[in-house]
Amino acid sequence: MKVLTFWVWAFGFAILKHIWENHPKEKFYAYEVNEAITSSIRTNREHPFFFPWHKLPKNVKLLEEYESILWSVDLIIIAVPAQYIKDLIDRIAPRLSSGIVILNLAKWIDIEHNKTISSLLEDSLKNITFEYCVFSGWVFAAELIEWKYLWADLWVTNRKVWNEVKKLLVSHNLDVRVQDHYLDIELYGSFKNIIAIMVWYYQWKWEWLSTISYHIFAFLEELKEVVKLYWWDADNIDFSSYSLWGDLITTCFWDSRNRYLWRLLGSWKSIGDALTILKSENKHSEWYETIKAIHKTIGSRGGFKITKFFYDLMT
Repeated sequence: MKVLTFWVWAFGFAILKHIWENHPKEKFYAYEVNEAITSSIRTNREHPFFFPWHKLPKNVKLLEEYESILWSVDLIIIAVPAQYIKDLIDRIAPRLSSGIVILNLAKWIDIEHNKTISSLLEDSLKNITFEYCVFSGWVFAAELIEWKYLWADLWVTNRKVWNEVKKLLVSHNLDVRVQDHYLDIELYGSFKNIIAIMVWYYQWKWEWLSTISYHIFAFLEELKEVVKLYWWDADNIDFSSYSLWGDLITTCFWDSRNRYLWRLLGSWKSIGDALTILKSENKHSEWYETIKAIHKTIGSRGGFKITKFFYDLMT
């Protein structure tokens, strides 16, 4: 299987190292736009910002350009910061061949078009057939690269491809549960960022844990109505997946980007200043874009009290 990964930031670097360790005889390809990252990997195979002492093996080939091999790629891994995904999809779409498998690692709703990543792909890849997968769960790049025991869900649009993709990802330290419905994970994978922000807000307010739990479940009920605004068949979507609860628990207890963002806001920095600090440290937080996208979907509708409160509070 010919695999090409866009880009080699934190999770892109970790997933490349992980899949190579599972398949050391295979050659994998990657493309990155950040000159500091490309220079460091080509020089010493290390990431310049994250994971000191960890190296990408030489079997992972960092490309100077990707256009010439796109037509022959079997699987594309999208490890791109969410706000850049639409531009990437539009650029690579004309060169992809029918049958391509696209594995998405990002959790995000595009605020400009108010669509999830699968919807953006459907719009851009109308002229070819493709299979879509979403990988999500309690998996952080730093834990994956340190071989911690982890669980995740793999959502696929077609069961014919799930064996190959699962085989690529599963290892002695990563267990993958395969599902065949992906719309809920795209939405709830994004929503958990807002839930995490809620948790830290109420902790900052010195609320009791039982009160925090109440707010979480009240918000989950509200989110069911939000989902219905995106897809009419949302009644079959539930909250039982690893990708919601595992990711949410990990986000709340690990020193995640969302938690770091709340610490900045809790120290009385404005949202603009907080995002500037994140950018200066080569970090991205999808939460800010997600809550704007949800608020745009709600529009002038009544209800959605919690969502509107946190939108007003955090923007």
